[in-house]
Amino acid sequence: MISGSDKVEKKNTLFKNTIYKSILSLVNIVVPIIIGPYITRLLDVELYGTYNTVLADFQMFLAFASFGVYNFGVREISKIRNDKNKVSQLFTNLFIISLISNILVLIIYLGFVFITSSGIATTLYLIMTLQILANIVYIEFINEALENYKFITIKSVIVKIIYFITLLLFVTKPTDIVTYAVIVCLTILLNNVISFIYAKRKIKFDTSQIHFKKYIKPLLAVLIITNVDLLYSQLDKVMLGKYVSEVSVTMYYIPYYIVSTLSAIPYSIINVSIPRLSYIIKNEGKETYEEKLNNSVSSLLFIIVPICFGVFAVASEVIYLYAGDKYSAATIPLMIACIVRVFISMESVMNNLVLYPNDKENRILKVSFTCGVLNIVLNYLLVLFKILNPSTAMITTGICEIIVFFWHYIYTRNNMKLKVNIFSKQNILYLFLGILFIPISIIIRKLDLSFFITLGLIIISCSLLYIIVLLILKDNNLMFILEKLKLKTRGGK
Repeated sequence: MISGSDKVEKKNTLFKNTIYKSILSLVNIVVPIIIGPYITRLLDVELYGTYNTVLADFQMFLAFASFGVYNFGVREISKIRNDKNKVSQLFTNLFIISLISNILVLIIYLGFVFITSSGIATTLYLIMTLQILANIVYIEFINEALENYKFITIKSVIVKIIYFITLLLFVTKPTDIVTYAVIVCLTILLNNVISFIYAKRKIKFDTSQIHFKKYIKPLLAVLIITNVDLLYSQLDKVMLGKYVSEVSVTMYYIPYYIVSTLSAIPYSIINVSIPRLSYIIKNEGKETYEEKLNNSVSSLLFIIVPICFGVFAVASEVIYLYAGDKYSAATIPLMIACIVRVFISMESVMNNLVLYPNDKENRILKVSFTCGVLNIVLNYLLVLFKILNPSTAMITTGICEIIVFFWHYIYTRNNMKLKVNIFSKQNILYLFLGILFIPISIIIRKLDLSFFITLGLIIISCSLLYIIVLLILKDNNLMFILEKLKLKTRGGK
C-alpha cells in the first residue's frame, strides 16, 4: 500500500524530471536554431549534401552497433534500481555485449567504406568512426534508469555550449565540411565520456554473473523495435541519395530535423515516463499505470499538436529563417513532416509507454517490420514511376506510420484491455485548435504584410487562440502548469 505522501513525492519527482528533461530539450532546440541556420547557409550545398548522405548510411551501421542496449537497459534497470548488486551485474553484461557489437560493426563498416566510397565521402565516412568509439562508452541508460536527470541536463548543457563555441570558431568557410564533421563527432565523444565517468562512480563492474545468451534474444528484439526508423526516414534518405541526388537528402533532412528538434521538449514526457511506468507496472498495478499513462499522453499532445500545426502554418518562413533561399524547396516537405510527426508521436506513445513496458516486444516487432517492408515497397514504386522526391518519400513514410499507430491502438484496446485515451475529448480539442492555425495563417497572409509582421501575427494569433480557449475551458494541463508557476512565484517571494 502506497501512502499519500509517497504518491505526492513520486508525482513531484516525475515533474522535476520532466522539467530537467525539458530544460535539456530546450537547449537542444536553442542551439540548433542558432547553429543550424549558420551551418546550412555557410556550407556548400553539394558538400553538405554529401555529408548528409554519408550520415544517413553511417546511422544504419550505428544502430546495429548499439544493439538495442540503451532502451533495454533503461527498462530493465529501472525495474531493479533498488538492488545495487543486480544493477551492477546487469550493467556489466550489457556493457560487454555493447563493446563486442561495436567492435564487430566497426570492422564491417570499415570494409563497406573502402569498397564503396571515394574522395571527400571516404574522409567523412572515416571521421564517423569516432562516433562508434564514442558509442562504446555510451552508458547513459544507467543515468536514465536511475533518473539522474539533473546530472544529464547540466552535463549536456555544458557540452552543447562547448560545441556551439567550437563551431563558430573553426567552421568559417563553405568548404569546412571536414572540420564540421570532426567537431560533431568529438562533441558526441566528449558527452559520452563524461557520462561514463559519472555513472562508473556509482555503479561498479561485477563479473560474477555473466550470462550473455540470456540477453541476446531480447536485445535483438529491442534492436529491431527501437531502430524501426531504419525502415522509414533513414531508408528514405538512403534511397534519395542513391536514386535522386545528394542535395535531395538535405531537402529531406532539414524538415525532418527541424520538426524532430522542436518535438524534443514534448518527447521529454515520453522519455522520463518510460522508467517510471516500467516500475509502476511491476510494483503498483494496472490502475495506477493507466492513470499515469493517460496523463503522459494528454501532456504530450497538449504540447506536440500546437508545435506541429504552428510550424505547418509558418513553414515557408521557418525554412527561410533556418536555411535561406537555397533550400526553399524544403517548404512542402516541412509541412508534410509536421502532419506526420503528430502520428509518429502517438505511435511513440504506443511503442514506448504501452507495448514496451508491458513486454510486448514481439508485437512491436511484427507490426513495425510489416509496415517497414510496406514502406520499402512504396519507395521502390516511387522510383519505378520516377516520382521519388523528398515530399513523396515523406508521404509514403507517413502512411506507414499511421498504419502502425492504428494497428497498435486497436490491439491495445481489444487484446490488452488497456484504456489508452488518445482520442479523449480533451485530446481531440487540442487537435481541432491546431487545425484552426491553418485557416488563420491563410487569412493573415492575404493581408500582404511584410515578412516579419506576417510571421509575428500568425504566431501571436494562433498562440492566443490556443491559450484563451483552454483557459476558458479550464484545461487540466494548462491549469497544472499555471498552478506550478504560481507556486514557484510565491516560493520565490
